[in-house]
Amino acid sequence: MSDMKLEDDDIRDLFAATPVYEDAPAFEARVMRGLRLKLWLRQGFVALAGVVGGLYALAQFVRVPNWSFGEKVLSGSRMARVETDQTFRAGVEFFDVIGKNAVNLFYSSVHYLGIMQTPIFFWVSFSLCLACLALYYAYSQEETI
Repeated sequence: MSDMKLEDDDIRDLFAATPVYEDAPAFEARVMRGLRLKLWLRQGFVALAGVVGGLYALAQFVRVPNWSFGEKVLSGSRMARVETDQTFRAGVEFFDVIGKNAVNLFYSSVHYLGIMQTPIFFWVSFSLCLACLALYYAYSQEETI
């Protein structure tokens, strides 16, 4: 055994040297390709959201009936507001139905979890696991012969 004493600077120098791997260029190319793809997807989603939002805004402007200045503008904006309110109500009803279905699904899963905690379910699942293990063992023994 040598009497070599390592100081903190020596250890820091050992860890400061970055290792060079043979596949470093391939790894860098793969990482950059993944980053470019994710950036492209993110930019695509942002552009798609902008297009959808712009089309929705354009559709709202087009739906305003009797678009003119004066008293007709007020009546047209009232009609557009009513139609938008109906659309909003339909959206709220849609999400309400989705929410109720999600809650019903949650309650049914809780019910199934309650059933899964009964002793009969334990013994049935335990028996099935033993049968699978026995089949696996039987087939693995058959392969070694």
